Amino acid sequence: MTLLTEKIYYADQNILKLIESQFELIDCRNWYRLYRNKLDNSFWRLDEVDKYQEQFFVRLESSENWTEYDDQSLRIELLKKHRGTSSKKCTWEGCDKNALNEMLICEFHAFKEMGVRK
Repeated sequence: MTLLTEKIYYADQNILKLIESQFELIDCRNWYRLYRNKLDNSFWRLDEVDKYQEQFFVRLESSENWTEYDDQSLRIELLKKHRGTSSKKCTWEGCDKNALNEMLICEFHAFKEMGVRK
């Protein structure tokens, strides 16, 4: 049994297998699926499959208003963690954050302005 310790994950094959074995599907709405972890009863939201977007698996505070939960800051932090940052500054005008590795912009501008998800 694997415990998920982070609040957000890319829904890769390992996560999808884990969902299949350790989670119960509770509801489907608004391009999301709500799951309950069988081990600790925590609630998680999975994005529906979209061939143009990454799928994310996000731990929720509760099952109330689960389709409305704003996970954008978690997604941006996951992008930063996945790509890493360089010592170069973001080239977006007025931004003083470090750029992501192999990019010229920071995680915020990559996510919000360029649509980068992974």
